[in-house]
Amino acid sequence: MRMLKSLPFTALVAALALGACNQADKTTDNEAVTVENAVAPDDSTLNDTPVVEDADDATAVTVAAVPKAAAGISAEDAAPLHDAGTIEDEIRDGRNVQRIRYGDGWAWTRGGKIVRTADRDGKEVAYFRAGESKPFFVQRGERSYAFQGGKPVRQFDDDGKAKAPDVGRAREANEAAEKAHDRREEAEKARDNPRGERGPGGKPSPTPSPTPDEHGRDRGGDHDRH
Repeated sequence: MRMLKSLPFTALVAALALGACNQADKTTDNEAVTVENAVAPDDSTLNDTPVVEDADDATAVTVAAVPKAAAGISAEDAAPLHDAGTIEDEIRDGRNVQRIRYGDGWAWTRGGKIVRTADRDGKEVAYFRAGESKPFFVQRGERSYAFQGGKPVRQFDDDGKAKAPDVGRAREANEAAEKAHDRREEAEKARDNPRGERGPGGKPSPTPSPTPDEHGRDRGGDHDRH
């Protein structure tokens, strides 16, 4: 301050202006650092590139556990819980099991057949008998549903107690099963298109047919067609 008093008036004005500019630049620099250091949400687990991997490799989404059958329920009511629990155990053991990661969720295959799907968060889960496109058991939040002939026949709570679903719960069950069916379809497309090549509308591009050469042979093969 003593140095500023000794300066001529014009020099004093220039010095004050320079100090204000430096302060503004410092504020701008701090804001820039804040933006540069901001951490974007980690969305690398699921992206547009489908990945088929062994189920025991890498860390997957945490999937809601299948409820244990409550004591005293009938064997018929307990059967879907037992069947879904068996698939759950097989996936956990990882024998002959692969996992598909893709943009809309997850799927697990055993022996090449999709046996379980889940949404991105692992809160909506569905179990399929090998080769079937409709689930026999779905989980949504704190409730689970068992299906027979494509229709919901039993509702379960977290304690594994069973009862017939009312109209509202049956509607929820059917909605969950429909979404599970769609996820299964998307998972199959992702499995068949592991490089994530996409066509119009974000759908996997079909594999082009081999182009025959001038001798009538497929350029991708070594044998003539007869």
